[in-house]
Amino acid sequence: MEHRIPTPTPQPARPVRIFGLVALLGASLTLGGCARQMVSSETSLPGAAVPSAGSMPADVGAANGRAAIDAFLKAVNTQDLQGMSAYWGNSKGLARDQLKRDELEKRLIVMQCLMQHDKFAYAEDRPRLIAGGLQEYLVELTKGKISARTTFTTVTGPGGKWLVQDVDVSKLRDFCT
Repeated sequence: MEHRIPTPTPQPARPVRIFGLVALLGASLTLGGCARQMVSSETSLPGAAVPSAGSMPADVGAANGRAAIDAFLKAVNTQDLQGMSAYWGNSKGLARDQLKRDELEKRLIVMQCLMQHDKFAYAEDRPRLIAGGLQEYLVELTKGKISARTTFTTVTGPGGKWLVQDVDVSKLRDFCT
């Protein structure tokens, strides 16, 4: 069974995803160590605001899928939840505009814990194109002596900005120690 970190709205014709990320990983991971290490550039993340139709702020999203992954993983390593939330979403916009604040924070903390890395590299030069304009990138994360390849799915959000929509975390459980 694949374990993924989904955005609020799963895409049709994709593998079944588990929406309750914290419940999914709670049994297999101890998040206390990760949560204690968390810091953010903001004291809190925005709540479930109504996104403006067809636009996103200029300082969120990226010019292409690869740049969205780069910025997202940089925010992961600096333990910047606000930065992570500026690159995570779906075709409707940012996840932080679609989820309640506490749910968003829980998901970001789990993602930060699972994706903390020393280095990363793209395993393929080009993304795999998926129906609906999605792009899937194969990325190798390394933390100490542990390496794992996983997929990041990106999508264009409002205003043509690229966002990280989905990450297959099934191979990253060993990263959260």
